[in-house]
Amino acid sequence: MLSSWLFSNVLTSAFHSFALIFVITVAPAALLILYVTRWPKSRPVEARRAIAFRPDAVPNEIDTIVIGSGSGGSTCANLLAQSGQRVLILEQHDKTGGCTHSFRDNNCEFDSGLHYTSKAMSQVTTRPGAIMDFMSRGCQKFTPLDDPYDEILFPAHEDVVIHSSEFRGKHEMPSYHFNSGKYSSVESIVNRINKDNEQLRTNTLAWMDLCQDIHQGFVALAISRVIPKWLHFLIRSPIDRLMTYASMTVRDVQYAVFNHGYTHKMLAKLGVCPKAPEGYDPDYDIRRVKGVLCHPIGDYAVQPREATMAAHGVTMTHYMDGASYTVGPTQNISMRNTSVVRSYGGEVLVDATVRVIIVENGRAVGVRVSNTSELDRCTCEEEKSKVPQISIRAKNIVCATSIYNLYNKLLPQDLPIVKKFHDPSQRTVRQSNGHVFLFCKIQGDATELNLPTHNLWYFHRYDLDVAFDEYFANPTEVRPPTVYVGFPCTKDATWKKRFPGVSNCILISDGLYEWFDKWVDKPQGRRGEDYEVFKDKLSGHLLDILYDCVPQVKGKVEYHELGTPLSEITFLASFKGGSYGTQCTPTMFDPINRKWTTTPHTAVPGLYLAGSDAFLPSVVGAMYGGCLGACAVLGQLGSLRLGHALLSHLAKRLQEEDPKLTWHQAYCGAIRKFMT
Repeated sequence: MLSSWLFSNVLTSAFHSFALIFVITVAPAALLILYVTRWPKSRPVEARRAIAFRPDAVPNEIDTIVIGSGSGGSTCANLLAQSGQRVLILEQHDKTGGCTHSFRDNNCEFDSGLHYTSKAMSQVTTRPGAIMDFMSRGCQKFTPLDDPYDEILFPAHEDVVIHSSEFRGKHEMPSYHFNSGKYSSVESIVNRINKDNEQLRTNTLAWMDLCQDIHQGFVALAISRVIPKWLHFLIRSPIDRLMTYASMTVRDVQYAVFNHGYTHKMLAKLGVCPKAPEGYDPDYDIRRVKGVLCHPIGDYAVQPREATMAAHGVTMTHYMDGASYTVGPTQNISMRNTSVVRSYGGEVLVDATVRVIIVENGRAVGVRVSNTSELDRCTCEEEKSKVPQISIRAKNIVCATSIYNLYNKLLPQDLPIVKKFHDPSQRTVRQSNGHVFLFCKIQGDATELNLPTHNLWYFHRYDLDVAFDEYFANPTEVRPPTVYVGFPCTKDATWKKRFPGVSNCILISDGLYEWFDKWVDKPQGRRGEDYEVFKDKLSGHLLDILYDCVPQVKGKVEYHELGTPLSEITFLASFKGGSYGTQCTPTMFDPINRKWTTTPHTAVPGLYLAGSDAFLPSVVGAMYGGCLGACAVLGQLGSLRLGHALLSHLAKRLQEEDPKLTWHQAYCGAIRKFMT
């Protein structure tokens, strides 16, 4: 009897202990797995354009307000909506998209900022392609560009020794090709410079390896923005190497690699880089390869002497496997991505200028909004102060329109964090430079005109620092240092059907805000004759370069219009016309600046960043910044859930590509794709 009682008590105690262990460990783990793996069910999406802001169009009980509908803002809003949030996007322009929007003028269409992107965007089994596929529900397509995807052209007068028989005795513009794959590009470039120079080939491959190591560092940096800090030791090494490279300029690293034979391992180990001397390199082969490998400087717009190697390396790796362009107008990207927001109960409103972010008890709780069109009709600040401001509240606010707009315009200027931003001892980063854009309508079919199907880059000198210095000192008399020349009509498969018998071209060069600031307060279209004269001189240089590079279009340019940094202010709300958020100099990664850039977090609770300043410049960099912004809003558990949804989507695409893969194999493959 006693033994039965003891046995019963032992069993009861054991059961209670097991139940307690289950409650403490197994049950939470099961609930976590259930939460992470149960992604909200997809809802039908009706693709339509945004509507103009009006108070009755604002949804009730908004979870998150996203300011700006560019690549970063639309990405952040899309992912938050798919995670189950009710999101409101507010866009100051009359159409969504930011730098991905397109516009029509004179019966022709032009893209405003997305002129091409990496080949990976056209492949749904790569990280960027999978994210875009996930957001657009498979609707947004990209077409890979044929090789060469980029061609670099130098003026014929540049003093060089020609080893290649292809150029010897000719007076045409020397050109160099970038093809899909680093080995293909290296062989193409070296063979055009001096195919017998094996040291040049070795050093050029070392340059490419360095760029890839930088790219891996940025992957680790992005992961560090999502995972708990106690796990950062797992990715510390690539981040430390990245910060070492980031402290070096492009010019100095080129000098180390091509003049002294440094590899990326040597640079990372030493932690310092030899200082490059001023002036032209006396070795003709090295001079030329340095000039060619300044590509793709136009994608972040800082001259080699001042540019951080980190920006250059990640950009070069981004295009190392090739390039692609949208199928249809670039405007479709934002329309498709933001339409998902509506299907989850949110809304997308244009003509909506955020006047100020509402901060109560130190926390961001909402925004005050006015119609942009009403503000545009005002002739002075007093009139603008009388335009009605509508207060909209939400749990979270995401700024996707740069930290410079955030701290100079959107936040109350008496906040301590705003005062820190304006304190030179607390911040040394500044906004990027702007650009001038020449939009050209060309008579004739692109095929009949034999227009290039790849991108052209005009570099005025092999030593681009000399070219930049000359141009910035005298922009009306000196040609720009670099000019992008692109023909969307040859890259978009739908163009001929939409615009038969018409071609288009876009040329882009550097332009400083300081050249235009005296006209900044004058309304668009009424800035005076001196403004138009200045624009005409800049346009003349770009047209001459177009005719040098593509002589068959001379006499066929039916219409052209120049956009300036003031255009970027008007249509993109760029702070002082900056094209790429924060200027990519070594100071960008100094410890003092890390709380401002390459992070989605701010010091104001409830306020987050998305877009270029949350991670990196360019459309894809801003897209990743949008992903990080969404993760910051969702928190670590929500980020885990979002990450699982993206990985599951990519795993599904990998299985479609290779039906023999098990789910486990496909999911592990998706993790590898995201980590590399």
